[in-house]
Amino acid sequence: MMKIQKLILCLLTTAPFASAFSAPSPAASFLDSIASIFQNGPGNNNSNKGLAQKRSQLKSDLLELCSSGKPNEIDRKDVEIIMEELAQIRPFDNTASSPSLQKEWILAWTTEKEINIFSEWNISGEVTQTIQNGDELINLIPFKKGGGLSVNGVLSVPVDDDGDDDSSSRGIRTNFEFSSATLDLNFVKLTLPPVGKGWFDTIYLDEELRVD
Repeated sequence: MMKIQKLILCLLTTAPFASAFSAPSPAASFLDSIASIFQNGPGNNNSNKGLAQKRSQLKSDLLELCSSGKPNEIDRKDVEIIMEELAQIRPFDNTASSPSLQKEWILAWTTEKEINIFSEWNISGEVTQTIQNGDELINLIPFKKGGGLSVNGVLSVPVDDDGDDDSSSRGIRTNFEFSSATLDLNFVKLTLPPVGKGWFDTIYLDEELRVD
């Protein structure tokens, strides 16, 4: 049974849009802990403690900012400033292949109009995104009166020789392509043509928070 976490998510398709997904934290995975040790180096306990405190404060600031009003009432630049600060002190670099990515995430904030319209019209509450079994993507918008909209897709991590010259995305980029979509209206289920493919860079990831 996967634990539900929260996520700050910035999806990048043809143009970037910021969004946010976040919950209580379990222990970090063994692989992530080892990676953190090698990145920060042994014997730097004070430095590591300082980084951990800074991460905790930035995450708290980010979630507080994202919950301070409706998406159109929050200055996106303020959100992106904190995102960038977190990216500079992420616990490990190879986020795209990390086991920590594999779980259900709860959407906390987004500027994406196609998602916000469901909450603005009081159609849905929580929106979730699940990454599981290595390459499965499930986006779910449950409706308050039952039913919902789900969009499934397939994920892949680019290889270094795929012709992408953007070295800044190495180890953090994930490609996605939607494969199916279903609209459940309770009395009928409609299969919709899946539309969309692209990529997202996970610039920050731990067991509590994800920033793409």
